[in-house]
Amino acid sequence: MKTSSRILLAATVAIASLFAPASRADAPDAGAAPPDGREKLEGDKLDPLLADIARARKGVRTMRASFTQERKLTLLATTVKSTGELAYVAPERLRWELAPPDDIVYLIGPEGLSYRTKSSHATVPQAGANIAKALSDLRALLGGDLAQLRERYVLTGSRGPSDVEIAGTAKDKTASVRAFTLTLDKTLVLPVKAKLIEGKSDAIEITFSSAQINVPIDPATMKP
Repeated sequence: MKTSSRILLAATVAIASLFAPASRADAPDAGAAPPDGREKLEGDKLDPLLADIARARKGVRTMRASFTQERKLTLLATTVKSTGELAYVAPERLRWELAPPDDIVYLIGPEGLSYRTKSSHATVPQAGANIAKALSDLRALLGGDLAQLRERYVLTGSRGPSDVEIAGTAKDKTASVRAFTLTLDKTLVLPVKAKLIEGKSDAIEITFSSAQINVPIDPATMKP
């Protein structure tokens, strides 16, 4: 059970990597000037964008997308690359599947956070404080109300001609996830890319492709 717990704790951090851009391995700088042609949004100026995203997401029942994930480990001076598929069923079920050689499926739902490989599986219930926070954040990032993330993150954003970006910096300086960035396309629904900063400089970067909403998803594939 100790091994399963370690895998699930790592999964909670890794799977939260669901969304955002940036090629730098450091945390987003809330004070930096945005790229040319982008409108920077902070504080109350961010509220209209968050409200627009919430309205756009009201009609989302399901989402499916392919992704390429790169995890940069500074201590080991290496980058681990993976590919996979995600499936989301509003308001609370997420399937995050990494293709071989990773060959592992993570599932998030009312039961908690689960993982499944060819040789093992386990579930951590939502009762765990850290797990509950991760589940709440993931639901918000994928299809929920991004404003709820303000409880634990300082949020900033920007609008560009073809996409929008939401960035968050953890209020708790000891948080394992220090910052994230999420880029959505101009529909304010489909994820384009994402970045998650862990520890001092480790980073998970994800690029999404072939994203579709309101497509058929077999309910049986979304449960542990």
